[in-house]
Amino acid sequence: MNFYEEYLVPILKQVAPVIENTEHMQDILHGTMSLERMRFQIKQNYQYLMDYTRCWAVGFSKCESYEDMEIWYSIVKNTMESTVMMNRTYWADQLQMSVDEMDAVIEAEGKRSYTAYQLMIAHEGDLAKTMMALFPCNILYRYFGEDLLDQCTLDHDNMYYQWLAYYVSDEYIKKTENEIAIVNRLCAHKTKKEIARLLEIFATSCNYEILQWQDMYHNMTTWPLEEIFPKKHTTVKE
Repeated sequence: MNFYEEYLVPILKQVAPVIENTEHMQDILHGTMSLERMRFQIKQNYQYLMDYTRCWAVGFSKCESYEDMEIWYSIVKNTMESTVMMNRTYWADQLQMSVDEMDAVIEAEGKRSYTAYQLMIAHEGDLAKTMMALFPCNILYRYFGEDLLDQCTLDHDNMYYQWLAYYVSDEYIKKTENEIAIVNRLCAHKTKKEIARLLEIFATSCNYEILQWQDMYHNMTTWPLEEIFPKKHTTVKE
């Protein structure tokens, strides 16, 4: 049995239902999510995903062979061109938000803490450890789609139905299957001690995913004193 099937699937089967049963996810499933909360989620996720792309890029810088570089580059490219841009264009349009509005958002504490952890692992760890920190963000959403889409009774053109459906699209399944293969290759033949460390990293990222769904998204939690932040530096004209 490969690493993903033996070690990660049992964890994912525990984590996914916890998130699926949160009030925020249930509001998406039943179409009762307020536009205000969904806009908050998409704006914060957009900021997170740009940092997430940087984490993959750090991993790319550690590749030691053409084969690794080719595989890792495809992930960096897909994350930037598909995942980031889907939030920047498609979801911004669906929720009637401008690009300027998306760019002006200060990344919330929950997201900043999560990406800081992922970036730390990417800088300090090897490719296997980096994969463990970044993989939950992708594979868990496939579980959400597979577990919940059949329960969703919304019209298929409803944006909340489409949000779930994306994570079981052929494109997304192919993306996660590619990452599963990478996990199995990078994590093969590890010692018990190495496996314990890899699983600790994976579990930490899974718990960060739970925290944002349990509290941050639904309560639109940012920083204790958000008003002291200046205008986002990326929007300031020289």
